[in-house]
Parts: sequence; structure tokens; C-alpha cells
Amino acid sequence: MRFDYRTFHIDCTARHDEDGRFYAHARIACPPDERTPHVQVFDSDDLDGFDSEWDALHCARSWAIEWCDEMLAGLQQ
Repeated sequence: MRFDYRTFHIDCTARHDEDGRFYAHARIACPPDERTPHVQVFDSDDLDGFDSEWDALHCARSWAIEWCDEMLAGLQQ
């Protein structure tokens, strides 16, 4: 699941493991700006395990949005 949120590009995935569970993961790319002249990429670790791929993707999406909001709030301080 790829989408843009504010200035970030987000790619959420669900890794299917041998144990039958789906593990949520998010990759967040921040475009260059005045402070950083290159793209920065942040990867989450496995966030949590779920019985369905949809639940894992939803978790990754929620986590990524919260992470982006916290990053933007930190830049404004």
C-alpha cells in the first residue's frame, strides 16, 4: 500500500511469515528540503503480527501517519 501523507511518501507492507502471521512494516521517504538536500528514508522494524494481511497493512498505515505527525511536530519546536 503506497500513499502520500503531507510531504512524506509511505509504503506499507505485510510480510507473511512461516508462522502464518502477517507482520506490519512501513517505509517512509522524506523529500529533500532546505535542511536536508537528499531524500531520507526511514524503515520501521516489524511493528506487530496479525492474522490477516489487511490488519497488518492497517497497522503499518496508522503507525506511519503517527510517525509523520510526530516528526513534523518536532520540526516546529
